[in-house]
Amino acid sequence: MRDSKGRYEVGVSGNPLGRPRAILSIRDLARSHTDEAIETLAAIMRDPEAPANARISAASELLNRGYGRSVDQKAMIVMSQQHELPKGVRDLSTSEIIGLLARELPSLFGPTERSMG
Repeated sequence: MRDSKGRYEVGVSGNPLGRPRAILSIRDLARSHTDEAIETLAAIMRDPEAPANARISAASELLNRGYGRSVDQKAMIVMSQQHELPKGVRDLSTSEIIGLLARELPSLFGPTERSMG
């Protein structure tokens, strides 16, 4: 419901039915092809006749799906500037980067299980 000024009343959803079912069914349909898509990527990656860029793209997508995307270097540089680190991001050890990210995650995404500990 809207008030006299056309705004939604407090506690009332502007979309009470949620996402349209069509969007959900498209997502479900796409997910039903996950195994085949992974197999296709793996086949492209292993195919010595496939162009190198296709093999690299397939390998990257498989790794991203399995392990997540790598940390964006630009984001790390900005983070290092915001925190006035004594050395550049490229000079940080893996444990220093992990520690920095661990400290920042709660402020970026809310508390995690570990930070609530």
